[in-house]
Amino acid sequence: MKLKFLIFGSLALLLFSCKSQLNTSKPNEAYLASQVENKPSTVSLSVDLDIPQLEKSLNNNLKGSIYEDNKLEDDNLMMKVSKTGDIHFAVNGNKIDCVLPLKVWVKTGFKKELFGLKAESYYEANGALTANVSIAFVLQKDWTLKTQTTINGYQWTQRPTIQAAGVTIPITTVADITIKSLKGKISSIVDKSIDNKADMHSKLEQTWTELQDPMLVNKDYNMWLNIKPLEIYTTPIIGAGKQLHINLGLSSLIETSVGAKPVVVAKNKLPEYKVVSSIQPDFSIYSKVSITYDKLTEIAKKMVVGQEFAQGSKKVRIDSLTFFGQNDYLVVQVAVSGSAKGIIYCMGKLTYDNNTQMLSVTDFDFELKTRNVLLKSANWLLHKEFLKKIEPMLNISLKDQMGTMISSGNSFLKNYQIQKGVSLNGNLKNVSFNKITITKDAIVVNGEVSGNVRIAVGDLF
Repeated sequence: MKLKFLIFGSLALLLFSCKSQLNTSKPNEAYLASQVENKPSTVSLSVDLDIPQLEKSLNNNLKGSIYEDNKLEDDNLMMKVSKTGDIHFAVNGNKIDCVLPLKVWVKTGFKKELFGLKAESYYEANGALTANVSIAFVLQKDWTLKTQTTINGYQWTQRPTIQAAGVTIPITTVADITIKSLKGKISSIVDKSIDNKADMHSKLEQTWTELQDPMLVNKDYNMWLNIKPLEIYTTPIIGAGKQLHINLGLSSLIETSVGAKPVVVAKNKLPEYKVVSSIQPDFSIYSKVSITYDKLTEIAKKMVVGQEFAQGSKKVRIDSLTFFGQNDYLVVQVAVSGSAKGIIYCMGKLTYDNNTQMLSVTDFDFELKTRNVLLKSANWLLHKEFLKKIEPMLNISLKDQMGTMISSGNSFLKNYQIQKGVSLNGNLKNVSFNKITITKDAIVVNGEVSGNVRIAVGDLF
């Protein structure tokens, strides 16, 4: 009996002595602040003025009499001016030109008193003229549209004449009065039409504000597009076909993100514009893809956890992996059991290949203090084959995520309605990622998506 106990005790002691207890210490967690700079990009924004609608509005509001003078006493002249036909606009640069047909009625004559006797004689005459009018559009600093009406000239198509001796019609005076009244009348009607139907300030202010709300690009991936406009530029108003175009450029910080909806702390207010000669709409979107440590752990469970590593008669089983950061290194915490029991710490730097769209680890090795512990108690684990079991699970393809980012973005940017009458259109082209940030909760791959985005404000009239 005594001999059996001695043999059993010896075997137990031998088994215990073969199992190494790894007394490693956890490396310090440390995280660097992100050094990625999101540079402003330019979003093209266009505002169209529909000239046929303005033409219709002017014709509807400019009917019949334009000017009336019913008093003879002041200048011995009565006069009425009225429109005889529709106005038709022609776009010319930043203005519209039109020819306005007018009918003129005048009454004039004389009134005299001689030797106590009164004598008077008045005559009526009809005439017609066409006025050449230009209406220039001016964008004010407060984002209101104003017009400047110019009468470029006129032609009498029927001169008002009176067949009476000693009575002549002051043609120049009649024309001057007609033109003066016409200019004020047209300016008033056009400005009123713009104020009532083309409230550009309110439209742009609403667009500017709502543009800063994060937009859900893909709900399956929780992909968001966030635009923060900073400044706004404009080129001179130009005409094309039946429209006047106001081309604007929004200098904006643009980014996409995957995860929770971005929080907008404060929205920028619509600023005054800056005039520039041209606007280049191509831009780069700052973008980031996050791989959480939970996702890495999920991958590790499928690929590594449960696997065994053997070296001769000794072997260990990988029970779990967890992850954290130490500055720009990713630390892998590996729990093992078997011939050695405890925690092993490995670490390496992460890199991203834009050609293969693969996230991988470089310089992957045991952490220095862990290496020293293994040298003393389990040097057989220092074999590179152990690291090679873990390293492949850190090679993560982001090809699907990048492809989804482009395809989802392009689908989203096909006539996305920011508000009624305001649409967002664009095309994403290339993806280039070059900066990896290890945060407390995830690995963040930062880079740019290039393309162009255009905001179209529909006809203001």
